[in-house]
Amino acid sequence: MEEFLSLQTLTWPDAFLRVGLACFFGFVLGFDRSLKNKPVDFRVYMIVATSACLAGLMGQEIYADYMNRDDVLSLDLMRIIEGVLVGIGFLGAGAIIRQDDNPKVIGHATGASIWASGIIGLMLGFGLYGLASLGFFVMVIILVIFGYLRKPLFHEQEIYDEEE
Repeated sequence: MEEFLSLQTLTWPDAFLRVGLACFFGFVLGFDRSLKNKPVDFRVYMIVATSACLAGLMGQEIYADYMNRDDVLSLDLMRIIEGVLVGIGFLGAGAIIRQDDNPKVIGHATGASIWASGIIGLMLGFGLYGLASLGFFVMVIILVIFGYLRKPLFHEQEIYDEEE
């Protein structure tokens, strides 16, 4: 049982803090999108940020397990980061929509913020709390403050508000 619960690069309280912060940051970013009736709800952000965080934690643990062994594979943590970000990019691209009756493409901010929540989750997974917090607060400013300023500045209306 001890082998099952052992961590080499961090403590369990630190792991819970990292995963908990990723889940919370993802919730806040996604909640903004949900309040604005965007096509992707807050749970997606929570899942993306938390999963990316777990991928970061996994990378550190795998590296620690195999770093002193000569007979095993070479591990490049950048490949984990690249793989996570490419996969999240496909998910974010799915949020970008073009309606048949309207040539305007919508969902850019949602797609980009899904990708950003994954990056924030990775930073938390690798223990970069300061950078993750900076990215989170900048994302909140962009989505919330600039999201409300966008409509009056550019005379736009919410497409999804009309459907519900």
